[in-house]
Amino acid sequence: MSDILKYKRGNIKQAPLPQGSLSWDEFGEMQWEEIEAGAEANQPGFKVVRKLLSDKRFDK
Repeated sequence: MSDILKYKRGNIKQAPLPQGSLSWDEFGEMQWEEIEAGAEANQPGFKVVRKLLSDKRFDK
């Protein structure tokens, strides 16, 4: 996922994540497939991160 973050605006990491979710640094070490799986499993924060990373409004 760190490769995806390179093409996103820096302030994307300032988005608040739900309580109980991983930090942005922890999400940055994951693969995109892990983010997708976490979102499908409804784990805290995964849907938010997936939405932000796939939204073209946050591209550089």
